Amino acid sequence: MTELHPAFDWHEIARLALVSRLMDELEEAELHPQGLVTYQFSARGHELGQLLVAQLLTRPFDAAGVYYRSRPFMLGSGLTAEEALASDMARVGSVSGGRDVGVVFNLPRRGRALVLPAGGDVGSQYTPAAGWAQAIQYRARQLGEKEAADSVAVVFGGDGSVATNGFWSALTISTTLKLPLLFVIEDNAYAISVTGPMQTPGGNIAANLASFAQLQVWDGSGTQPAETARLVHEAVQYVRGGRGPGLLRLTVPRLSGHSSVDNQAYKPEAVRQEEWTRDPIAALRGYLVPALLNAADWEELEEEARQAVLAARDNAARQRVPDPATVARFVFAEPGQVAQGGGLAADGWKMPAGTDQPHATDPRRINFVEAIRRALAAELALNPR
Repeated sequence: MTELHPAFDWHEIARLALVSRLMDELEEAELHPQGLVTYQFSARGHELGQLLVAQLLTRPFDAAGVYYRSRPFMLGSGLTAEEALASDMARVGSVSGGRDVGVVFNLPRRGRALVLPAGGDVGSQYTPAAGWAQAIQYRARQLGEKEAADSVAVVFGGDGSVATNGFWSALTISTTLKLPLLFVIEDNAYAISVTGPMQTPGGNIAANLASFAQLQVWDGSGTQPAETARLVHEAVQYVRGGRGPGLLRLTVPRLSGHSSVDNQAYKPEAVRQEEWTRDPIAALRGYLVPALLNAADWEELEEEARQAVLAARDNAARQRVPDPATVARFVFAEPGQVAQGGGLAADGWKMPAGTDQPHATDPRRINFVEAIRRALAAELALNPR
């Protein structure tokens, strides 16, 4: 009998992988054709590695940078199916209040990783994740916060994104400073219609970075549960151990087009058929049946996931469409509304009330440099950061 990797809750992984897959199929077959979803970006083929990573990010300062194919990771981090479908339908209960494409994510911590606000452009996820990793290091080393000492940042990207300046900037920053940052590159061999070798010399970023100083590299399947689990666990534990950044390349199939308007006509039929032989859902079933579940259990899990997705669809569809008059909210800070993440207020710091009246403690005239020095001294006395 197959021995399951003990670091993971495989029942949850199977359930959420099925939920993710059924959501993609529902959007492609029903919601997009009906005009309820304008832009659909499928994660079919990418589910396994993302869900495995999500389960390991449980430390107080663990965070992740994501991109438009990261919905399985989001589900594993606490996003509900209703929130996900409401986001694609641009309803009031979406993660952006209907302002952005449904797969541009953020998520305050829900027991697992905090998900940093994403952008729609390719490669923009990397440098914020590097900044978070540097903040973890600062909290641990300069502020002595023990809970930050073994936290990590993880950033996901496709193979096309490794050609962006954001990727190379984050790679340089994280390796020179030995930051606790793990790059997870989901290589499906296509950047829209451009094949891997036309984006990355040789088509394998892990091979190209094998000799990159102060970077640990892993390379393997993102669809075979035993291998993927081993690689994910090794990579996260390495970075969590304070030994510097790492890069994990997982090969996956892209089982749908780049987006809902892409019919994949540029892919030879033989390639498309081969991709389906690497379907991680089928591999996951083979891994778990009968080691954890029997065939009837798997069918019951499929039906449970199906009913959950249909209920999420109905609930999301009942949500209101956002009021256009509110579109400019949050362009600037909203009075009385504290950000849920980032900044002093979100961390519970309360600064003393200020005044517009001068209260000089020294009657002598001072120059500008001395004024700055005193201002910094006063600030640091109140806030060690």
